[in-house]
Amino acid sequence: MRSFKPIAAAAALSLLAPLAACSQAESSGDAASAEATDTLAAAIGGDNELATLSSALNEAGLADVFDGPGSYTVLAPSDDAFGEAGKTLSGEEHRAELVAVLRGHILPGHLTPDAIRKAVADKKGPVTMTTLDDGQVTFTAEGDTITVSGADGSKATVAGDALVATNGVVLPLDGLVKKVPPAPAG
Repeated sequence: MRSFKPIAAAAALSLLAPLAACSQAESSGDAASAEATDTLAAAIGGDNELATLSSALNEAGLADVFDGPGSYTVLAPSDDAFGEAGKTLSGEEHRAELVAVLRGHILPGHLTPDAIRKAVADKKGPVTMTTLDDGQVTFTAEGDTITVSGADGSKATVAGDALVATNGVVLPLDGLVKKVPPAPAG
């Protein structure tokens, strides 16, 4: 078993590599981070606009992850943004698709809007990051507006204040950044 520790450590580090541009920007900090007392699961569950996401996380078995010690940024589609996708992906037969869509909305690390804006400014252009499903999202910033684009062409805007939790950040979105897979023909 000891031989797996270096491999696991290397895998963990490779997940964090895309965060290099944003992790340094975090030092500018948000005052809200000092006030965080809830976990990501509690923050999402306590927001009336994220009830569909909260239910989806529970159904997918991912809510427990957000009560743990890891650090994540959740790109959180609002109830309106989730719309039909939440209904389409409900039920045990769609669990794999639901998990895939949700993992496409999760980034490793603690990324505040200020950190994202600073990374975009420092790079003088878009910043691309890897989600937990090994997909890519690209952040752009214009003024106070942060736009997130998925690899499949989907786009969403950060819509509202970030929810800073003890183990990460929730960025409310007005859309999905990973499209729901089409229903099988038949």
